[in-house]
Amino acid sequence: MPRFHSQHTALRSRLSALAITTLDLPTLLAASGIHPSWQPAVLHLTCAFLRKTGQLPHL
Repeated sequence: MPRFHSQHTALRSRLSALAITTLDLPTLLAASGIHPSWQPAVLHLTCAFLRKTGQLPHL
């Protein structure tokens, strides 16, 4: 899943810039009740939202 990995990396970078330094995205998604099969879609949509709002550069 190279695309998933690049989005994961970009989102981590952005959240780190917001001073969220101890974030483990899979744990965060699981803790929020997101089923594992939906996690890649949630990450993709989150990155798309951040890109659209200018908070994440285009990958």
